[in-house]
Amino acid sequence: MQILQYLLYTLLLELPIVVWIYRTEWKTALFTDTLLNLFTWPLFTVLFDNTGLPLWLLELGVFIMEAIVLQLFFSANVWKAWVASLLANGCSLGVGLLITGNSLF
Repeated sequence: MQILQYLLYTLLLELPIVVWIYRTEWKTALFTDTLLNLFTWPLFTVLFDNTGLPLWLLELGVFIMEAIVLQLFFSANVWKAWVASLLANGCSLGVGLLITGNSLF
């Protein structure tokens, strides 16, 4: 059950950031980022728990994947997608590190 709690924390942290950045298209942003996190979060968790891949590399992969998807859905501004992904994932990573006591490296 704790694993679902971490997913909820991720959504509560990341969704407001992405929705705020794409506030003129907030409904699409909410839907897109929710689906995106429902894909990347379990993938990240499985890879983190079952491989020897370092946390920083997995987080980098999630950041890039989410930025690309946001860029595809909101093609008006490429930099906006990368900033949204960086801020959202950076926030959830930072809080996750504080909660779990894990190290990035």
